Amino acid sequence: MNTENEIKAKLEIEHIAELQKYKDEFETLGKNDWGLKDLISIFLPFALLSIANSLYDIETELMQIICFIFLASAVVQSMIKEQTKKTNRRIDLLLKIIKHEQKGG
Repeated sequence: MNTENEIKAKLEIEHIAELQKYKDEFETLGKNDWGLKDLISIFLPFALLSIANSLYDIETELMQIICFIFLASAVVQSMIKEQTKKTNRRIDLLLKIIKHEQKGG
């Protein structure tokens, strides 16, 4: 009987540890942070635009408008991509947490 209780306790501790791991990752994915890849995707169009400007004579006003459009689209695209990825992963983790709660509870 004592061994059976030890086994149940050990399984419950493992279950809690795995659930805590999921919860920690769930909370981490909720944070908003910028990576190097995001910064490169923002500045790469500007580098290409600079190269195009050196090869072709682009008017200053047009250059400013194009730069603004590149900046705005890069920021929005990066934000949407990152949030979508995090949201999908958080949903997956939430489903795992719910399944563990139903098994253990």
